[in-house]
Amino acid sequence: MQREDIERIKEKHRDEWVLLSDCELDEFNEPLSGVVVAHSKDRQEIYNKQMEIKKDLCIYYTDNMPEDLAVMF
Repeated sequence: MQREDIERIKEKHRDEWVLLSDCELDEFNEPLSGVVVAHSKDRQEIYNKQMEIKKDLCIYYTDNMPEDLAVMF
């Protein structure tokens, strides 16, 4: 798999949750690029896949966050 910039990932996986490895982050910890490991419209599928992989990963939603979702750090 190949690293892609975030704009390309957003184009390819519109309105989906994306699981990324080898993430390059900006100063606000937003992904600039990464390798797409999995993608799905179902957030739970991405969480399940994340649990299977034993390395640092990023989860990114390619559109505006759903109104019924809260994010905690």
